[in-house]
Amino acid sequence: MPFIYSVAAQVSDSKLFAEAGAGWAGERMRSLGANSVTANQVVMGGEMAGQVLVAFEVDTADSAMALNAAIYGDGDLVGLLRDAGVQVERRSLMRIQAEFGTRDASHATVLYVAGQPVDDETAETNFTRNWNHISAGAAGMTAMQVIASGPAPFNGVVVTWADSMDALLAASAANFADPAVQETMAATKSTILGRLMTRRLF
Repeated sequence: MPFIYSVAAQVSDSKLFAEAGAGWAGERMRSLGANSVTANQVVMGGEMAGQVLVAFEVDTADSAMALNAAIYGDGDLVGLLRDAGVQVERRSLMRIQAEFGTRDASHATVLYVAGQPVDDETAETNFTRNWNHISAGAAGMTAMQVIASGPAPFNGVVVTWADSMDALLAASAANFADPAVQETMAATKSTILGRLMTRRLF
């Protein structure tokens, strides 16, 4: 399964950052080894409001480490980080365990999850049960296992991509009301620690 190298940062000029990311900077980062790159800004998320979450998909942990070095070795990208006022607050590595649909949507939610780690086959089965409900209000869903994120109470992250928060929240409520989903969460000792709502920058 692929990995997601994620950066949480404060960005003083999000318009400049978004325009570059949708154009030359996104192309440059893909040329340096990212399979894909997306950025979302937190709208609803407590003290995280305003942060920009950048996600690079790569094939391996080695690729994530190499991409990090390549970005900071590229003078144009370093100049963009300086000009846009990017200040990194958290850098994490996660591994995709299950994915459904598409990431092509205008908004996303991020769920932070604590629970018992499961193997990929079990994760695929469990999250298929969730997706059967969530798909009614979302374009896609990505479930990830946290590999390295510093001291943190969560060991899983689930990102759901959607164009309507109301439709997604209705689907989410139906999902968590399903007794089978509740049994799965109890069996894996899974607890939702928090939710963010974001808007897509690129």
